[in-house]
Amino acid sequence: MNRACSRLVSLTAASVLLAGLGTAAPAAAGGDRHHPWRPGPPSAGEVTTLATGLDSPLRIALGSHRTFDVVQSFAGSVDRVGRDGSLTTLDPGIEGYISDAVSRTPDRTYYSLTFGEGLGMPENNVALLRSVDRRGYIRTITDLAEYERRANPDQVNTYGFRDLDPECLAQVPAAVPALYTGVQDSHPYATMKAREGILVADAGANAILRVSERSGRTSTVAVLPPIPATVTEELAGQLQLPACTLGETYWVEPVPTAMAMGKRGELYVTTLPGGGGAAGSVFRVNPWNGSVQLMATGLISPTGIAVSQRGDIFVAELFANRISVIPRGSSTAQPFYEVNSPADVQLRGSALYATIDALPPGGPVEPGMPADPDAPPPDGKVIRIQLTSGGDPKGLSLPDGTPAEPNDD
Repeated sequence: MNRACSRLVSLTAASVLLAGLGTAAPAAAGGDRHHPWRPGPPSAGEVTTLATGLDSPLRIALGSHRTFDVVQSFAGSVDRVGRDGSLTTLDPGIEGYISDAVSRTPDRTYYSLTFGEGLGMPENNVALLRSVDRRGYIRTITDLAEYERRANPDQVNTYGFRDLDPECLAQVPAAVPALYTGVQDSHPYATMKAREGILVADAGANAILRVSERSGRTSTVAVLPPIPATVTEELAGQLQLPACTLGETYWVEPVPTAMAMGKRGELYVTTLPGGGGAAGSVFRVNPWNGSVQLMATGLISPTGIAVSQRGDIFVAELFANRISVIPRGSSTAQPFYEVNSPADVQLRGSALYATIDALPPGGPVEPGMPADPDAPPPDGKVIRIQLTSGGDPKGLSLPDGTPAEPNDD
């Protein structure tokens, strides 16, 4: 597939440049039904900074007593931020590994440590799903890369030019994968504890997985569908594609980046297109039968998602420098709050929490590589945005779908 985290910058930068080029129109999610008696989507009120000085805080998990956990992804650690802003390390990580996929229950924090993803050498890929409990005991539940090598869920998907004639296909540059099925690659990018196990959005497998916390046994919940992108003159020029590809459809990989649970137990998943010319999207996944429905598209680098119990969907668009909201009953995102590099969003009570300035100045440094001595220090932040207007503070929910106490922060 692609290196969904360490290549996040180049991947999302391409999405910014190419978003809207030949993308499909937004899918209807029941239409834009806004009745006069139905309140509109919330707007942003007072903003408070809760933590600063973080290195690539791509994921956040809210906890009790005004604390939250955060992964400093490119630093490779998992940390807890106290109510006073102090930082306590839960897992310092493993040298050369990227940390991601943090989520939290009252008793445990779940997260991932990943190495060797996206390099075309699946035998070297390691994707550890871990937990740490209240006592600080760290447990490795499973290596999801082992499951990927056995099952490779998205091998059922065909990516690239499906309908191109052989003569034109032969002219496609080697740098652009012309036609292929899902390859072996694992990079867990989001986790969520559910009754049936731990749900994982694997950005390498292009799938939603379920893991038994007790045994580590892993199964596939759903494989996300390829995303169509039409080759335009601009896209062909950027990728040096032959003229015979103009107007043709290129099917890109649907890289899942975040999950949120709706009030009926359905999953809402953001996807980042694994290639140019396609927009980011939101899918609804039925975790019981694996069915997948496109809810909205036209997003730029969506990497975080939160869903209120009334059905408003908040999305962090990393390289668009904004948090957007898709109102209940709509398939179109609206601006909610402009802020630099928002990577993740979570709801609690009457507030939306977000990680911002999530990418270090000058871009991320690959694990094991020396940092630029002249680069300014990272200053990732976590902020709280009070929801006002059309919101329903009593109807918001935690990431796992359980009700939250209003103003719990």
